[in-house]
Amino acid sequence: MANDRYPLPQVILDDLLSHNKVAFILLITLVISSVATIWIVHETRQTTVEKSKLINANQKLENQYIHLQLEENSRSQKSRIEAVAEKFGLHSVKKDQEVILIEQR
Repeated sequence: MANDRYPLPQVILDDLLSHNKVAFILLITLVISSVATIWIVHETRQTTVEKSKLINANQKLENQYIHLQLEENSRSQKSRIEAVAEKFGLHSVKKDQEVILIEQR
């Protein structure tokens, strides 16, 4: 009798399938639910990381847009001032017309 070996995995499987069907179904459901939960958490984290990258990119683009608007406004104001100056007959000083005064103490 000491040499007789029972196929333990087969005995356990037969016992689960014949007498404990509900427990076996619950075990399989638990494993599937666990794997699904892990997968959903992983996907949620990836989506969150992607969302923050997109938010950062959006903020950079908004900053660039604001700077471009400011630059456009400053350039348009300069050209408006030059147009009004020309209307009054004013013009910019040329290099040969500049006079530099040096104060000595």
